[in-house]
Amino acid sequence: MRIVLVVAAVLFAFAGMTLAEDVQSPSCRAALLVIDVQRAWLGSLAVTTDHVPVQERAAQLTEAARASGVPVVFVIDVGHRDRFTDDELRLAPPLRILEGDLVVEKSFQNGFVMTPLREKLLEMGITTVLITGYASHECVAATVDGALRAGFDVVIVADGHSGGLAGYRAAEQNRNWEERGLRVVRSGELDFESLCSPPVEACGE
Repeated sequence: MRIVLVVAAVLFAFAGMTLAEDVQSPSCRAALLVIDVQRAWLGSLAVTTDHVPVQERAAQLTEAARASGVPVVFVIDVGHRDRFTDDELRLAPPLRILEGDLVVEKSFQNGFVMTPLREKLLEMGITTVLITGYASHECVAATVDGALRAGFDVVIVADGHSGGLAGYRAAEQNRNWEERGLRVVRSGELDFESLCSPPVEACGE
């Protein structure tokens, strides 16, 4: 009986543990989503709340994210191919897609509707999405709501999106999100490296 109890205790101690060969290196739990920053939509009034062209701010954010190991996800609207050429639907420069970036095409305002976006993020181990893009009150807002419904934590880059009108709509949308209790953070306050730090487990866990 004593031997049985000892064996049972050993098995219980190892329950839930993973073999060394199955352990994966910690991956970033956050991803940067760039929504619809495409040539077709952007004009001279497509600036952020601090009057920076949204494509330039998005490019700065993608560079900072990649440098810290944060995955970059481009969500691209292809639902208007009957009205725009493929060239017009490309990312607006200086944005560019690099090896390792994820591209998801959508046909609805919400980037999670009828796309593999949720599944791809979950496969990557993502729990938090940082959102930037165009337009603040349309596709960006719809994708924010989609991310929340999909179970992700959401951080909106306050000066990382535009709705045209020289930044007015972006500022108005930021106020709406803040009133709802969502996290709205300026780009200069983002700490990408901390977003990729593995969670610290309490002693004994």
